[in-house]
Amino acid sequence: MVSLSHVELRAGSTTLVHDVSLEVARGTWCTIIGPNGAGKTSLVSALAGLRALDGGHVSIDGQRLDHLKERARARLVAYVPQHPQIPTGMSVLEYVALGRIAFHGVMRPPSSGDRAVVDGVLERLALAGFREREGTSLSGGERQRMVLARALAQSTRVLVLDEPISGLDVRHQMDLLELLKKEVAECELTVIATLHDLTLASLFTDRMVLLDHGRVVLDGAAHDVIQSEEMQRSYGVALRIVNIDGADVVVPVRKVYP
Repeated sequence: MVSLSHVELRAGSTTLVHDVSLEVARGTWCTIIGPNGAGKTSLVSALAGLRALDGGHVSIDGQRLDHLKERARARLVAYVPQHPQIPTGMSVLEYVALGRIAFHGVMRPPSSGDRAVVDGVLERLALAGFREREGTSLSGGERQRMVLARALAQSTRVLVLDEPISGLDVRHQMDLLELLKKEVAECELTVIATLHDLTLASLFTDRMVLLDHGRVVLDGAAHDVIQSEEMQRSYGVALRIVNIDGADVVVPVRKVYP
């Protein structure tokens, strides 16, 4: 479904991502983890076709993203940034409806089909009651659901998210991740995300990719990556992995000072 082939990303003389090749199957949740500066945000922005590559290519369903125009690309992959910009004065309905522009264009009004898709997404994400509210007036959790709703309104098979639960409390983190898991299970959505919370990543993820200094260190089932020595070396901190009711809980171990 999603294929990265020998992807290279640079900023001046600094290599951010080096020779990364991955394939992610349809209906899979793949989480990219790694320490700060590992290249995670650069990689997912390239995955969404929003950053020019310095080498290699990204394909979805066999179509290279760098060969597609913006509207065609937006029908294949949706992107949720870490810090989305919410325009002042725009209602929740108007913001979510932006996800349909790839289908009806900027100069044409949305069709009845477009409106039906938006209404359906608002219902699924429990946002129907907020449709006329200004987006900037929502709470953090509600706003994150709105941003996710806009991405889902694009009706793509691939959703790329950069730290989607950043700044949310535990309840809203769980609510958002449960929503995503439901979309993966019921709609065969392919989710590729970055997450800092290793416990939550292991709880929801099918597959985990450990990135460090722009290189893939480990790629496999979430449980195997979480339990690995490579993960502890990459983060540079001692970690205890505790199994609670079948879930891997990652606990950092404090240093003992004399």
